[in-house]
Amino acid sequence: MPYCKIASFLILLSAWSSILSAAPSPTPEKKDKFEMPVPVGMPVLGLKIPHYDENGKLALVLESESAKKIDESHIEMTNLKVEALDQEGNKIFVELPQSLFNLDTRILSGDKGALIKRSDFVITGDNIEFNTETRFGTMRGNIKMVISTDNNPQ
Repeated sequence: MPYCKIASFLILLSAWSSILSAAPSPTPEKKDKFEMPVPVGMPVLGLKIPHYDENGKLALVLESESAKKIDESHIEMTNLKVEALDQEGNKIFVELPQSLFNLDTRILSGDKGALIKRSDFVITGDNIEFNTETRFGTMRGNIKMVISTDNNPQ
């Protein structure tokens, strides 16, 4: 069962990472800082950022109730919701009540709980950290995964 949790979570993170690593770089060897349309110190309400794949197809939508850059490198987001497609084309939903994104390291973290759901599973945990460069994520604290199947009548 722990391997199933890890595999499902890594599938989600792979699909989710494209929004956070979408900033183009001027040269392949140099990584630019990720830019967000949020001024330092001023909250932005109702932030919604769509991300399109290389074919122009909507791949991911990041939506936050409020967002505020606390300095040039960090952005706090409240009630962050992410809707993404995994590699099989299934919709994945992620909800973080509080999150912090480091624009330099491209690490997204949340320590007030996390919910990840797809039509066939739901994962909850206390803390989440995701490195968008390496596409490696961890979830810690009171992790619970519920797997459902379509052949159970409702």
